[in-house]
Amino acid sequence: MNEMAGSGFGFGFAPILFLSLLVACAARPIYPLPSKVSHGNRLPLQTSRPYNIAHRGSNGEIPEETSAAYMRAIEEGADFIETDILSSKDGVLICFHDVTLDNITDIADHKEFANRKRTYDVQGVNTTGFFTVDFTLTELKLLRVKQRYSFRDQQYNGMFPIITFEEFISIALDAPRVVGIYPEIKNPILINQHVKWPDGKKFEDKFVGILKKYGYRGSYMSENWLKQPLFIQSFAPTSLVYISNLTDSPKIFLIDEVTIPTQDTNQVCVSSSANSPKFHS
Repeated sequence: MNEMAGSGFGFGFAPILFLSLLVACAARPIYPLPSKVSHGNRLPLQTSRPYNIAHRGSNGEIPEETSAAYMRAIEEGADFIETDILSSKDGVLICFHDVTLDNITDIADHKEFANRKRTYDVQGVNTTGFFTVDFTLTELKLLRVKQRYSFRDQQYNGMFPIITFEEFISIALDAPRVVGIYPEIKNPILINQHVKWPDGKKFEDKFVGILKKYGYRGSYMSENWLKQPLFIQSFAPTSLVYISNLTDSPKIFLIDEVTIPTQDTNQVCVSSSANSPKFHS
């Protein structure tokens, strides 16, 4: 999946555009929820070549999974914008890759949260840090995102907050052409252990419920799918099996290196050929 790295805001209207991004991203929500922006007859999703997927947005240029990174990716021509879905303590789904906030936010600068560091089991590994599941959405919104790697553009560090899954969806729906979404159900075992929703609902129920709220449905290349393209992905096969009973949208099982277990079954994938993967405990 492409990382959509860019060389900067190189267009004539760039200063105005970026100023608008700064203003828009400073408050919540970025767009009206649900989307109220009308673009009339939008250009359809292109299907004549492989899809250009903006993995965590245009993150070579702007800190990953922020509104500005996704808006920039759409401007650069992405067919799909990709994100990782986790949860806050109060059950709001957010766009963030790591289960801890340490690496790509300014959490260390917020002394009021110094006592929130915890150690949890994450896929069989004792992991210490500031976990998203220990912060409410209001608290998470106080943080600002920074670049993961030093070789990436650092000038936008500290400018943009964490966004919600619904804000992410609104960015796609408000694009001037049809842009698909590519969300990943991230670390569902950890999320379901630490976050509880009413009526016995699970992380996966909340995830699918938001997609349905905004009209995402339909099998691959169906009329409904082409209007609002969606791929659901996860390293957790049991989550994908579970949501298969909730939605007919296409699902993708992600496989890591063959020595790394899945996020939920503690199995690894080995293969004697590219077409016949097998799983072993």
